[in-house]
Order: sequence, then structure tokens, then C-alpha cells
Amino acid sequence: MQIDREPQDRLLDDMDGVFVVATEDGVAFRLDMDERRVTRTVEGRTGHRAMLDSESAVLVAVATCRVGAPMMLLIDRNVPGVLFTRRTSGTVLNINQVSRTPLPQ
Repeated sequence: MQIDREPQDRLLDDMDGVFVVATEDGVAFRLDMDERRVTRTVEGRTGHRAMLDSESAVLVAVATCRVGAPMMLLIDRNVPGVLFTRRTSGTVLNINQVSRTPLPQ
């Protein structure tokens, strides 16, 4: 994905745009704050990123997201009777705003 702006030290729930949050465990979270969607990917042995989940999840809220601390998200995984699921990440290494459409592979 193409980086559009300088890295940020935190991401707030009321921000607009698309952000990639990289964590120390090698997972990258793509948070689309406009569409309210989150997708997790991890780098595979071939150097290409692979999705960890079968599809993106609805982003209910960004509870905390700052460099140097674990990120906590509230997501809707479309499970009957479950309002939201708390997802906690590894320590956040960086937060970058990216273009809406990924670069061609």
C-alpha cells in the first residue's frame, strides 16, 4: 500500500481515512475509518502478505491505538447474540495513513 503521510504516534476513533497499524508480532491491521472495516494480514514466507481472517470485520470502535502499546479494537464479527468482540494486538510499532486503493501487485 502506498504511504501518503508521515507516520503518526496514535490513531483516534473519530479520525478519517485508511491507516495501516504494524505490530511487533508481524501483524498489520488495515483500519478503514470511513467504511468502519478492519482487516488483518501477516507476512508469509514468500514475502507476500496473507489475510488472517476470511473477511474484514466491522470496526465498532478504536479503544486505544498508540505507538509503544498494544492496540485494542472493538469489532463486530457478525456472531448472533454477540454485540462486539474485543481484539487486542501486540505492541504497535508504527501507524501510517495510506491511500484507499492498494497498489497493484
